[in-house]
Amino acid sequence: MKGDAVPDRVGKYRIDHVIGRGAIGIVYKGYDEQIDRPVAIKTLRHEIFEDANDADGFLKRFKTEAQSAGRCLHPNIVTVFDLVEKDGRPYIVMEYVNAGTLENVIQAGVLLPIRQVAEIMAQILLALDHAHSKGLIHRDVKPANILCPSAASIKVADFGVARLDSLDLTNPNAFGAVGTPNYMAPERFLGRRADIRADLFSAGVILYQLLTGAKPFVANDLPELMRKLLNELPPSIMTLRPELWSEIDAVARKGLARNPEDRFQTAERFVEALNAAMEARPSDNLAPLDLTKLSRLAVKDKAASPRSDGLSMTMAEQLSAGAIDALGRSLAQWLGPIARFVVKQALQESTDVDMLVASLSRQIRTDADIASFREAAGKLLREDLDASSVRSQETISDAEIKAMVDALTPVIGPVAKHLVRRQASTAVGRDDFYRRLADEIPDPRAKARFLASRGPMLATREQPG
Repeated sequence: MKGDAVPDRVGKYRIDHVIGRGAIGIVYKGYDEQIDRPVAIKTLRHEIFEDANDADGFLKRFKTEAQSAGRCLHPNIVTVFDLVEKDGRPYIVMEYVNAGTLENVIQAGVLLPIRQVAEIMAQILLALDHAHSKGLIHRDVKPANILCPSAASIKVADFGVARLDSLDLTNPNAFGAVGTPNYMAPERFLGRRADIRADLFSAGVILYQLLTGAKPFVANDLPELMRKLLNELPPSIMTLRPELWSEIDAVARKGLARNPEDRFQTAERFVEALNAAMEARPSDNLAPLDLTKLSRLAVKDKAASPRSDGLSMTMAEQLSAGAIDALGRSLAQWLGPIARFVVKQALQESTDVDMLVASLSRQIRTDADIASFREAAGKLLREDLDASSVRSQETISDAEIKAMVDALTPVIGPVAKHLVRRQASTAVGRDDFYRRLADEIPDPRAKARFLASRGPMLATREQPG
């Protein structure tokens, strides 16, 4: 079978048709003729396997993750039935859920009753808690991966296919990101691996959206989103929905804490805090809305516009390895395997995005294909450059670490050296670094002076609860 051609069968399962094609995966509607039931069968696009440095090792890891997902038997998780290998590619056979998504519910623009929001979140969090207890991290918790099969219940989908860190697919590229930027925890933008608290941050974004109808961090592109995640706090939910109250606002803020140490440490604790917040106010007695109807509505995506740069180093020095690989894969649609060599040579000869894209475009024959490549490549490259800039700005330098040790040693003693280095390795952004150092200063006046020396915004900004 070549490329992503639809197979007739996978193991004992008949393939009927394609349900959908995503950034990295393809889902088929299938049928288990022995048990007489429909199934959903998911695999990864063939490019993923072609570009894996260790295809056999990746296949083994993929199988292990799918097997872990198969052990998750929970009413709010889409059940994995089987794992089949065909022509060197794995196919995950899952429960077929004929349902819309929570993303469509949010896009419908109707605010759900607050009690219903709490019930939905409890289902999501209990599903995550069950998966986490099995050693499985989702890594891409978002409304589009939450199905609404009935008026009041949800199912979390896509366990077993989200762990692809070893392929370095967390950067935006021609195939999309594993981990959707609006729902990714801040530490993941700094290149750190996900743990269960990254899933809980994603759940916190969903809670914020369900309560207010808005995303907590609104941005036009990835670099702007990264800057907001690492340097700003989201608006209080009470400013967007005045009938909400302080206890639930505190839960929402803690769910979105920038540093994972400040978040809920388990999904169970998140549920407990949410339940306690709901009990702090009397019931609104509003009837729940029908999720089934709302989830069938269509969703329209808006693409971000590209940004421009002016840079002097060669593009080989400016771009991340992930972006270079993605550029080669994109060009390979027209040039085949030679695309990697062409990209490597063009990178050494180009000093800005426009020069690089123009050089590569000359290798493509038709005007329509050139236009398609230029648009995709330009957006990819500019976002990667801006994202790299943000990451470098938020990296705590050795000189900065030394300066903080020198500044804090007279205040807190010799322990300052160990403390500053530990906070530099775990802080999520410079703002978080300085604030967490300030929390180690026992004298209120000395703490205030330290924060003021870092800048007026840091000195006055309220810390998440």
